Amino acid sequence: MDWELTAIWQAVDQDTLLFSRHARQELSLDALTFEDATDVICFPDEISKDLPGGTRAPGLNFDRHFARVRFRVKVGWNGSYYIVVTAMSN
Repeated sequence: MDWELTAIWQAVDQDTLLFSRHARQELSLDALTFEDATDVICFPDEISKDLPGGTRAPGLNFDRHFARVRFRVKVGWNGSYYIVVTAMSN
């Protein structure tokens, strides 16, 4: 997971992290911002990994807890670019 974290954080630092249409819609529905999502990516409470071949698309899940609310941001990659696939709070 080390190389993935380094590459994702580098994409945040270089402002090259992309947001999918789905992620943008989810952020809007939950009244969250791009800054909220990058904050979760940079300062997560937990990180988990979805592996290829599983029921979910490969990627890293970043979770941050605010009182009783969990905010999750999933980041996937395709070659040399990194994309926020989804974001949600519950």
